[in-house]
Amino acid sequence: MWIRTLTGQGGRTRLARILAVILALGLTIRTPHALGAPAAPACDRACLGGLLDSYLAALQAHDPSRLPLAEGVRFTENGVPLAIGDGAWRTVDQIGDYRLPFIDPEDGQAGLYGVVFEDGKPARLMVRLKVDAGRITEIETIVLRPQENNGFGQPLAMKRRAGFYEDVPEDQRLTKTQLAAVANAYFDTLQQNNGTVFAPFAADCNRIESGVQTTNNQEVPKVGRPDPAGIKKLGCEAQFKTGYFRFVTHIRDRRFLIADRQKGLIYAAAFFDHQGDLRKETLTDGRVVDPQYDTPWTWQIGELFKVRDGKIHEVEALVMHAPYGLQDVWSDHPQWKPAH
Repeated sequence: MWIRTLTGQGGRTRLARILAVILALGLTIRTPHALGAPAAPACDRACLGGLLDSYLAALQAHDPSRLPLAEGVRFTENGVPLAIGDGAWRTVDQIGDYRLPFIDPEDGQAGLYGVVFEDGKPARLMVRLKVDAGRITEIETIVLRPQENNGFGQPLAMKRRAGFYEDVPEDQRLTKTQLAAVANAYFDTLQQNNGTVFAPFAADCNRIESGVQTTNNQEVPKVGRPDPAGIKKLGCEAQFKTGYFRFVTHIRDRRFLIADRQKGLIYAAAFFDHQGDLRKETLTDGRVVDPQYDTPWTWQIGELFKVRDGKIHEVEALVMHAPYGLQDVWSDHPQWKPAH
């Protein structure tokens, strides 16, 4: 758990303290310089972006042999290890227009959110590539099909949000560790949420989950669970100050994978566990509400944060309904214990 005295400090002080905690906890952040890896990988930003394009083209052609794959390349779809060429490689027959790339040339990694079609049915796609010496060594994908996700998700609603594509001035760019610290503070704010805010939020922060706007949304939800407490009408920080998300019992196997320092982006993967035994909860304003989650279950999460001036401005997430306690095959710490 994070040290509670982080709350209420100024931006720089808060970020410095968050950074100290994340280093103390030894959370999973890929930092090749700390491991003695070369500072200049063989595949630069343009190269990694080209590999993302090549991946989509090969996926549509059902032909992974078009890619420069390393021997023993590791591939998963929705957390399940598969042989390269299986899963969505057999079914995706069209690539949609929506694409949001995030690229980390320092670590030789690139990721992308997009939309694909399988026999005419749209799905959300996340792909992460790890590249070494010009060859792909890791492929991690999430294919979120709304009909298999309790109906949650609107792939065709995805629209380009300018903030994700804008460069951060070079003298204002955060380090990988600083970006990861901000994302981790978001997870700490959400886990067993009690109204305390550890993360630095911008006033205009907005969040999209699987194509559904879950903040600053004044419309009655068309998909997902009802919103009788009006939580989705609030902004990011205001939501967390209500203490509504207490039903998120544990956020585990947090991996901070792709830091696109040029764009101010950090991509993180995690699992959100819900014990499902919370029947009523009291918000910070005294209201008693039904949390609506009454069975054990897990979200498999891929989440992208836009950080500018040390604050979270945009969040885009893929949330996949998964069996409760599903283990993360990519994590360095596969064993976990529920929070008490």
